[in-house]
Parts: sequence; structure tokens; C-alpha cells
Amino acid sequence: MLHERQHHEDDRRPLHKVFDEIATEYPDIDKEAWIVDIGAAKMADTPEAFDVIVMPNLYGDILSDVAAQIAGSVGLAGSANIGEKCAMFEAIHGSAPRRANQNLANPSGLLLGSVLMLVHINQPEAAERVHNAWLRTIEDGVHTYDVFTEGVSTQKVGTKEFAAAVIARVGQHPNRLKPVAYAKGPAQSATYTASAAVNTAMELKGIDVFAYWPSRNANQLAEVVGKFAGDGIKLQMIDNRGVKVWPAGRAETFCTDSFRCRFFADEGTEMSKLLDIVKRISESGIEIAATQTLRTFNGQPGFTLAQGQ
Repeated sequence: MLHERQHHEDDRRPLHKVFDEIATEYPDIDKEAWIVDIGAAKMADTPEAFDVIVMPNLYGDILSDVAAQIAGSVGLAGSANIGEKCAMFEAIHGSAPRRANQNLANPSGLLLGSVLMLVHINQPEAAERVHNAWLRTIEDGVHTYDVFTEGVSTQKVGTKEFAAAVIARVGQHPNRLKPVAYAKGPAQSATYTASAAVNTAMELKGIDVFAYWPSRNANQLAEVVGKFAGDGIKLQMIDNRGVKVWPAGRAETFCTDSFRCRFFADEGTEMSKLLDIVKRISESGIEIAATQTLRTFNGQPGFTLAQGQ
């Protein structure tokens, strides 16, 4: 699993917690947790060391492209996004507007995405025929521009020609590359059953107000917005780029002009009181970029702490 560094022992990422819990169900699989930066470096250097990688969405979006490029081209990989009620399949890179209408783009990603779809809908025979035809095409050296290599490739083709080459090889198997074989899965219901409802105790704890403050002086900002607290609500902390800068911030901390002002509320405080603070800050002339409520779920915080908090 790849994840980011942790600033606090009591601020463990939910992903890491779930990973640790699920990992115990698979004792025969070797499991490691890596920080994303060194994990990415290892992927570039030793990709064969990885089999399945579990990541948060942003890291997964970036490193899936990196993995495809290491394999030869970002245009080679298909992807599957499978949820409880629906599934979506695409090329891993998404769209390619710079290659539109030029007969250049490698259609392999979209084609292999459709193979994943065929497997998902329990059509393994069709998936095999398409995938093996694609492997035979690659093996025969019929390549689009992004993977064409002198001395290895036999023919440089465009999008349409590559697709035609795959179609011509449907029913064939590769000779040197390993043919694929997909097993038929259990019959799937035509409809998805709704997930069982989970009762979660949710409690309002406060609100974060992201404010534009051109002077970049956190103490001055605290003096202004702190006046709007009261009635069971207090200004707890101000941070900049995730680093606490008030109270007791460090003078050497570089600040941008965007600050997060965190207001904490007494138990039972109504949302309307928190929104009143937001309104008063806005009416004072301070530009607000965003707000975010702070809540706990079954007693666990659904928000993170700032570094130094």
C-alpha cells in the first residue's frame, strides 16, 4: 500500500486502518506499506516488485499512468471502476484530445478496458478472443507510434489500421507471449441489492473557514476573526498549507494568502450559530474561499489536524 507521511500518531489515515484490517484476512499474501514518494521511485526502478497496489484516489490516478508508461505506453492500459451499483470501463488515461481526429492514438487502452468489461459481465470467452487477438497483433509487431521501435516493430500503423489488425486476428493466439484464459464466474443477478444501512453516530464539532488574507499575517487575522467567536464557539487554530501558524506559530513558516480558520463549538451547538460566524466574517470584508464542517463519526474525528497542532 502506498500512502502519505503521517504527522500525528493519533491522526492515522482511514485507508491505512482499513488496509491493516483487511490484510489479516489474507495471511498468505506478502504485504507492505510504503510512503508514496519512495513507492513511486521503487515502481520506476523495480516494477516487478509490485503486484497489487492499494492507494488513495489521487495517488492511484497518477501512478496508474506511470505504471502503464513503464510497461511501454500510457496508451496500453485499460481500467475498471467498479462500484456496488454500477461499473465503468475506460482507457486508463481517460480522453486524449491532443490526438483526436488524427488517426494516431493507440486504441489499446480502450480495447483492454472493454476486455475488463466482458470479464465483469461474465463473458470470458469473448474476453479471451479479443485479448488474445490483441496480444497476437502486438507480437506480430503491428504498433502505433507510441510503442513503435525500429528493429522490433514490423509495421507502424494508425488507430484505424491497428483496430483492423486486431479484428483480423480474432480467433488466433500469440506464439511467444502467454495467451490469456478467463474463467467463467458465478452467475450475477441482473439487479444490485442495496447495501445494508449502517447506523453512524454523527456529531457536529465546528467549522473550518478558508479565508483570503493578503497581508499573510496570521496574528492579525486571528485578532479580526476571533472577535466573531463566542456563544459556545471559539477560534481554536489557524493554519496555512496544513501548518499551524496561530496560536504560537513559527515566524519562519512561509505563508500564502489563504488561511484556514478553525472554530470549535461546545457540545450541542447548532449549525445556525456556526453559519452566523461565517456570515459575520464575510460581512467584515474578508473574502471566504470555502467552508467545511467538522464532525465526528462514531466518536472518531472526520477531519485532520494541522501539522504542529
